[in-house]
Amino acid sequence: MNEELIKSAVDFLKDPHVESSPLTKKVEFLESKGLNQQEIEEALKRANNNNNNNSTTINNTTPSSSSSSSYQNSPPVDYYNLNRPALPERSWKDYFIMATATVGVTYGLYQVLNRYVIPSIIPPKQSSIEQDKQTINEEFLKIDKVLDQLSKEQEDIKSQNDEKLKDIDTVIENVNDFINKFNKDKLKFDDDLKLMKLEINNLNNSVEKNVNLIKENINSELTEINDELISLKNLIKVRNNQNISNNNVESRKIAPVSSIPSASEILKRAREKKEESKVENTKTPTEELKTQEPIRPDVVRSESITKDGVTAGGIPLWQIQHKEKEEKEEEEEESEKNAQQSQQIPSWQLNNQQKEEEVNEKLKNIQQPSWQLNQEQ
Repeated sequence: MNEELIKSAVDFLKDPHVESSPLTKKVEFLESKGLNQQEIEEALKRANNNNNNNSTTINNTTPSSSSSSSYQNSPPVDYYNLNRPALPERSWKDYFIMATATVGVTYGLYQVLNRYVIPSIIPPKQSSIEQDKQTINEEFLKIDKVLDQLSKEQEDIKSQNDEKLKDIDTVIENVNDFINKFNKDKLKFDDDLKLMKLEINNLNNSVEKNVNLIKENINSELTEINDELISLKNLIKVRNNQNISNNNVESRKIAPVSSIPSASEILKRAREKKEESKVENTKTPTEELKTQEPIRPDVVRSESITKDGVTAGGIPLWQIQHKEKEEKEEEEEESEKNAQQSQQIPSWQLNNQQKEEEVNEKLKNIQQPSWQLNQEQ
């Protein structure tokens, strides 16, 4: 018990404004302040004791004779019930609540007795037993019907599943067949690709060879043109020197400009030579390798042109003789080199090389398709 709360409650109850209020309101107020029932009772006792003490002190001021006589004649005082509050008035609402509560409690007891207590004490009747049997039999019949339906549904489901499994098996077989066909087609496609690659490689090699041959021909033609240009430069230099040395000779006649060959004539001659070289180069590459010799450009010698009895300056005889000697020396050197090479390489090795070349050509012809051979031919 908290003494502080009790003291504060006693002080509250001693207040003259609070003493006139009903007891229920006092108790509610004290409960709202957090006091227990015991603390509230203790506070009420102390407040009543204080009130009684005050009343006794007032009575003690009277004469002793009267007090002694009154003390002897007065009955014992109930100090606890002196300030007992009046009972609260009850309205129709309270009576209505009490009536509904009693009705509900009695109905609940009645239901409990009928359902649980009376059936356990009194045995059931035969009619009720037969009714229960009928209901149970009906329930069993319903259960049997449900089971029959379930069995039929299961059979239907099994048949459907079997059909689906058959369909799945057929689909799987079709897929396997398709995969096998696809694998075969893939192998064929791979083989075709390999053949195509080989053909492409052969084409590349043939193209490279042709390009190399064309380059060699172009280079040879360019060398010929360069040699011709060099010879022309030399001729021009010689003519200039002759003109300088023979300026004082009056008997010599100078050719007019019209007698000099034009550029178109020179180009025509060069084209004719190119056509002749192309006709000679129509031989196969193997024959060229066997019989190939260094090509020497033919030096164009300008002949003396006469027009109206006037002779143009041609190449002098000493220069032509010197050029012929140089050509003969070059031919002799080349023949010596070829003889040395043929002596170094034995005949059996040359024959083997020729055989290998023939075998390689046959293999190339086998690898290449007919349409490609026709194109090359």
